[in-house]
Amino acid sequence: MPGLPAPPSADAPPPPSDASTIFKYILVKLAARCNIDCSYCYWFRDQAVYDMPKILPLEVEGQFLDKLRTHVTTHRLASFSVILHGGEPLLFGKPRLRALCAKLTALEEATGVEIRTSITTNGVLIDQEWAGLFKQFGIGVTLSLDGAEEQHDRRRVDHRGRGTYKKAVNALALLREVGIEPGILAVCDPEGEPAELCRAFVDTLGIKNFDVLIPDATHDDTVISIERYYTKLFDLWFDDYSRRGIGIRFIENMLRGTVGLRSTTEAIGYGPITTLTMLTDGSLEPLDVLRIAGHGATRTHYNVRAHQFQDVQGDATWREAQRSSLNLSAICRACEFRDACGGGYLPWRWSKDRRYDNPSVYCADLKAMFQHVWRRVSPTLYVQSTPGEAAAAGQSKGRAVSRVAHDQPKMHGSGTRAH
Repeated sequence: MPGLPAPPSADAPPPPSDASTIFKYILVKLAARCNIDCSYCYWFRDQAVYDMPKILPLEVEGQFLDKLRTHVTTHRLASFSVILHGGEPLLFGKPRLRALCAKLTALEEATGVEIRTSITTNGVLIDQEWAGLFKQFGIGVTLSLDGAEEQHDRRRVDHRGRGTYKKAVNALALLREVGIEPGILAVCDPEGEPAELCRAFVDTLGIKNFDVLIPDATHDDTVISIERYYTKLFDLWFDDYSRRGIGIRFIENMLRGTVGLRSTTEAIGYGPITTLTMLTDGSLEPLDVLRIAGHGATRTHYNVRAHQFQDVQGDATWREAQRSSLNLSAICRACEFRDACGGGYLPWRWSKDRRYDNPSVYCADLKAMFQHVWRRVSPTLYVQSTPGEAAAAGQSKGRAVSRVAHDQPKMHGSGTRAH
């Protein structure tokens, strides 16, 4: 990696391969290209993606299936998740995806291990046949959509500069026609209005659960403050949408962290980065978003052609990502929101000078956001041991901490970013 400080030594001992580090899911890049040109996309910030096959070759697919069978049987897993990703994964084509899903089904039947398949897509290519294919194989779908038409089309355009909102909304309708309610991923527009996004999703499109992702950035980027947007979004959810049964994953995970509960996403909260990514050339790498650090930032020496999934944990790049997610900077360790924030998403900590030994590039904003959540929530909280004790104490008007632990939106393909 020219111009970057040296990564950790390859001689460092790998982390122990115990039950806590056995891979339970993999992000599979079916395509290294995309049919739209989003202004905030992390994927193409690493030019190395252009050196990879445009779509997953059949030979690599076969090696992946062989290694998947070995992995789930060797580690006696009850289930394993395959998250299909890109680029735009639908560029893989219907015949190839249908054949791959049939092979995954056969593997499931042969091993007795439940294979949970999901896909994250921009929706532009979805037609009735695609929707039927997803339904046939029980594929969970996550659709990228950035709010109302004007919001969406500002940043999610095709290669001719044309907005993609109408095609994305048409995809939503086609999926619903076959009984699929997709997860929805939006990316925050720091200068936009969260109320407009919520009205578009909830009132216009009837969406019940969605996520609003923070734009990916490093300390080498110029970022726009996100504090105003997310404090407004929290207030909208807390005062109104939560009472209407609407789930906003990032907001709910901020609340979970604030009251001492564990986050359900790698994007916020203290915990290890455990994502395994397979590229179209078969390379095994850590979390794909880390490639915003620049050319070759996620490259390892491991590939499904010659290695098992677990082998990648012996690579210095993999170990750096995993350990950095847990070894917070001195500023983060001293922060009152250390566990709730977890230093922020690992890609946001990167700088050329200090690698991951930094607080988030959004540190000041995240701290202000957590302070705001605590100010709003703390007067309403109580600890509920049993329903009887709560009733006896007259606590019916407060918000039980236990509620936050269980009422979480179910998002297909969780842990993925928008495409």
